[in-house]
Amino acid sequence: MQNIIIDKKGSQLHSQRNLLIIQHPSFAKPLSIPFSQIQSLTITTQVDLSSNLLTRFSENAISVCVLPSGRIGEACFLLGSWHAATERRVQQYDVVHNESSRSYWASVLVRLKLHQQANVLIKLQQYHQAHYNEELTPSSTIKINSTEINEAIKKLKSLRDKFGKRYAAASIKPSHPSRVYSDYLPHYQISSLLGTEGIGSAIYFKCYQQFFADELQFCSRNRRPPKDPVNVILSLSYTLLQHLYQQAVYSVGFDPYYGVLHSQSYGRQSLACDFVELQRSTIDFWVWTLFEQHILVLEDFSLSDKNDYPCELLKSGRSKFYKAFSAIRSTLSKNAISHAWLWQNRIQRYHSDKTVSQAPSFVSRHPESSQPSL
Repeated sequence: MQNIIIDKKGSQLHSQRNLLIIQHPSFAKPLSIPFSQIQSLTITTQVDLSSNLLTRFSENAISVCVLPSGRIGEACFLLGSWHAATERRVQQYDVVHNESSRSYWASVLVRLKLHQQANVLIKLQQYHQAHYNEELTPSSTIKINSTEINEAIKKLKSLRDKFGKRYAAASIKPSHPSRVYSDYLPHYQISSLLGTEGIGSAIYFKCYQQFFADELQFCSRNRRPPKDPVNVILSLSYTLLQHLYQQAVYSVGFDPYYGVLHSQSYGRQSLACDFVELQRSTIDFWVWTLFEQHILVLEDFSLSDKNDYPCELLKSGRSKFYKAFSAIRSTLSKNAISHAWLWQNRIQRYHSDKTVSQAPSFVSRHPESSQPSL
């Protein structure tokens, strides 16, 4: 299955029988790709396409991500047909509207995010110590404060451990899965969880930025608009990851607009935003490798003093970025689907009236996905 990226302005897309046809003045002849071989389509520039083509994408379960081609606008997504399992959405709504169950799953997400952030800092510090010995490379522009980073790792782990699983009855797991939510203590308010998540992110990015060269001017995490090359790539990568999770939760049968950590907000796919937290750290480490290995360099960006758009990824950089992202996309997508299926498994189990020893009859599992820890 291919993930097609359209980055040539003025391309024309249409369908012919069971084929996607792509035309451009620079092509000697049109490209033709069978719909059956396409998993997703990402459009990064202005193109011409027909409304009939959009219906063919939906019929063939091809997801489409349209990134803003100008300096304003938001990404647009086409996800195809919704999964027919309405029972899954009913159970999802039960989880979201029940204070105990929502608190439980929101706590799980925050705990995992804090754990992964601590691990990223550990990996980056180990790499720096192995490759940037100051006695051997005194001219390196990357200087880190090991004491500050070690302290940050401890704080992140401390915040993580705050959300460890504790049960009311002498730390014994409940005998029945349906009692997981009621027996789990304490029940945190969503506002408190978001506050802790924000504190952890502030601690994390203060140290994460230390592992980038000074010339990149990466001093803090910022967006809308991103002010430096690193923030540009982080924002773009998070947007593409969001698309993968929207596709995953939609295909499994969940309502992407109802989340547990992120509250419902007009136009925001809150559940997809929740699941994105499970691979943000993967993206963070990967973005660091792009600059560390000089896959992306400062010359791939335009910098200006304009407040509305201070930094922009140039065409040369876009080509490098999308080629690199294509190499990790299948892994990110597989993990996204795995996370969605695992959550479907868990909430089905916790809503079951059967005993723990009986296998839930309703649960389906993605056959190629691993079972990550939630």
